[in-house]
Amino acid sequence: MRVEGIMKKLGKPVPLIAVGVLVITAFIITVILSVAVCRGKDPITMVDGVVLRDLHISHKVPKLTVDLNISVKNPNKEAFRPTKGTALLVYRGVPMGEAVIDTGEIAAGATISITVTLSIMPERLQGNPEIYMEVKAGMVPFNTYTKIFGKVKVFNMVKVNVISTGLCGFAVDVKRKTVGEPKCS
Repeated sequence: MRVEGIMKKLGKPVPLIAVGVLVITAFIITVILSVAVCRGKDPITMVDGVVLRDLHISHKVPKLTVDLNISVKNPNKEAFRPTKGTALLVYRGVPMGEAVIDTGEIAAGATISITVTLSIMPERLQGNPEIYMEVKAGMVPFNTYTKIFGKVKVFNMVKVNVISTGLCGFAVDVKRKTVGEPKCS
């Protein structure tokens, strides 16, 4: 009888307040779970191949241009929306070339293939005695480093930042003007 008396005094707002508190609590728990437990998965970037486009070695201005064939897989249940992507061509730890990776949106569970063209900046090679010794030996090792930043929605509500990275090494055969098979980690 006491509860009924209190309900009559307060009127109908008590059930509405209880429902409101329950909805807000459920929302807060969902947000916490989506950020802490069900984080977005980082997309997977693989270098499928390296194609030598241009190679000209001289003492004045060496030229090297390669095409990276990259595939990016989105393992998430929602679309991956890239915000920024770069690919670096690295020789002995020094970045020699850089290119922008433009993928566009990647659907849930989808894999896309793109080609990125990297050219060395000749001024970074000049004065490096190692490069000329390796050119004489016939094989010049390079690495590529790719990094794509983006966002994925979790539970179709909260946007989570994800990063996709890839590191691969390959060697350029100067005499045959070919590129060896990339080895990725």
